[in-house]
Amino acid sequence: MTTFLTFTLFGVAVAAVYAIAASGLVLTYTTSGIFNFAHGAIGMLMAFTYWQLRVQDHLPAPIALFLVLGVIAPAVGAVIERVLMRNLGGSSTGTTLVVTCGLLILLIGVAYVIWVPTKSRTLPEFFAGHYVVMLHVRISWHKIITFLLAGVVALLLRVVLYKTRMGIAMRAVVDDRELTALNGARPARVSQLSWA
Repeated sequence: MTTFLTFTLFGVAVAAVYAIAASGLVLTYTTSGIFNFAHGAIGMLMAFTYWQLRVQDHLPAPIALFLVLGVIAPAVGAVIERVLMRNLGGSSTGTTLVVTCGLLILLIGVAYVIWVPTKSRTLPEFFAGHYVVMLHVRISWHKIITFLLAGVVALLLRVVLYKTRMGIAMRAVVDDRELTALNGARPARVSQLSWA
């Protein structure tokens, strides 16, 4: 029974990671109308950037997390929207899919050039060595944080998209850019914020 619970809890933690990744895909599609095939590559690039800051440059985890999640990732999203996605307004679904596939390949190539692909990289777990025992199974704080974070992200995205003025504007831009502009919103800025 202990083995079953161990694997179940491990599976729940992995599912939480997938849920966070899927939330990003849903957010991008809901707020821009573009299915972003490069979403995973952007995440990969940010994970490598975090590794670079945390392991290679020896920054403390909170500072590295803030730089990646609060500065670098939003800046990359805003640049992608400004340089690529804004020019796709009115394009067919096939065109947007090809552009995001091209972006996927570009970002993988960038990571390939910056970080040697033959070297394995590991990150220290958050709160390594700390755990909780539940039903004779040790659950690390890292897994608990991952699971809780998936729920928090889902709730926050729901609140932002449906209960805030900016979230409503993000969804409105997808439905009708001109009508959104007539109501005082700036569609280009709203799209850029949603990609950020």
